[in-house]
Amino acid sequence: MVSMKRSLFLGLACWVLLPAAALAQNPTEILSRAEKSAIGTSSYSELAMTAKRARYTRELELKSWTHTNKYALIVVTGPERDRGTRYLRADKQMYSFVPRTGKVVKLPQSMLMAGGFMGTDASMDNLLGQASLAKDFTHQYLGTETVNGLPCHKIKCTPKAGVPVAADAVTAWIHTGDKGWVRLSFQSTRNGELQRMDVLEFGRMDGVQMPVKLQFSTQGGKQTTLMTVKTWRKQPQLTPAWFTPERLEQTQP
Repeated sequence: MVSMKRSLFLGLACWVLLPAAALAQNPTEILSRAEKSAIGTSSYSELAMTAKRARYTRELELKSWTHTNKYALIVVTGPERDRGTRYLRADKQMYSFVPRTGKVVKLPQSMLMAGGFMGTDASMDNLLGQASLAKDFTHQYLGTETVNGLPCHKIKCTPKAGVPVAADAVTAWIHTGDKGWVRLSFQSTRNGELQRMDVLEFGRMDGVQMPVKLQFSTQGGKQTTLMTVKTWRKQPQLTPAWFTPERLEQTQP
């Protein structure tokens, strides 16, 4: 009984000591609102990526079709040596197509967690759709901070059991207004920060406010990749049935 009372007292004490702002905020609702604007629309986009290394710079040009965060088709349009390489995600299924072999290859789902997409600091799931922070994680509200010049809610996200993610935790900074996420930090219990994603610039495309310039950082910021959204438009006709291995093989760069 004494132990139970002591535990109850400590729990109440911790609750009382929480900042008033933390008690007033619902982190799940904050993340849900941010994700609704980010992944709630089927779309087509054209992207440019530049990975900076000590001895070289790696550039990629991509076309992307997406439906929610579970369906995506990516086609590499440049440089010439990679042109025509394609990746498809259809819910839990993943495929690739390399022009020199002319074959569609099924990939293990674990590939979603692989880092270094085609020599960049982006991961496969950054581009092909990642787990929902609102639905697939538990949340802890950590207060507010200014990040990249914007006031943000800071939320710690811990993956629920069975969710296929590489990180042990994700810290999300969500704009206190309507811009959505501003920074995501993917962390490992053993190795610290694995990757950071920062929105450097917001813009409006096809009537939607969205990130138009992003930076992916790894190795404590020693390696960075800049991604610019060149074109983005709604594609309401896209449905899950559109994302098939046959579509992967037929789509041209």
